[in-house]
Amino acid sequence: MPSKQTALVGIVGLLAASGAFVIGTITGASNASVSQVLDTPNELCFIDTSADQFSEKHAETKLVGCQIVGMTKDAAIGYAEAAGLTVRIASEDGEGFALTEDYTDSRLNLDILIGLVVGASAW
Repeated sequence: MPSKQTALVGIVGLLAASGAFVIGTITGASNASVSQVLDTPNELCFIDTSADQFSEKHAETKLVGCQIVGMTKDAAIGYAEAAGLTVRIASEDGEGFALTEDYTDSRLNLDILIGLVVGASAW
């Protein structure tokens, strides 16, 4: 008889674990949240005043790059261009694009994923 009891305990344990998995999945999915897409520049960004900056304009460009991360592609491009910056797409949805190696302190390279800016570098 110990084998029937062992099998019964194993089956009950398996059912309990399966039920807990299903309840956990449902609860987790209903409580999941996605960060909101920014429609205004990020207020938590600040200008980098370290001596490593190429120029004051470079520091300002980096600030705008920080501010547009999280915005939609169109909104970010519009904001950057309104700030007098040149924008180029470095990658979009996992596809990287060939970029020139010339430097300008008023250009941002954007990384786009599903229509959102996930990275912006001043180069």
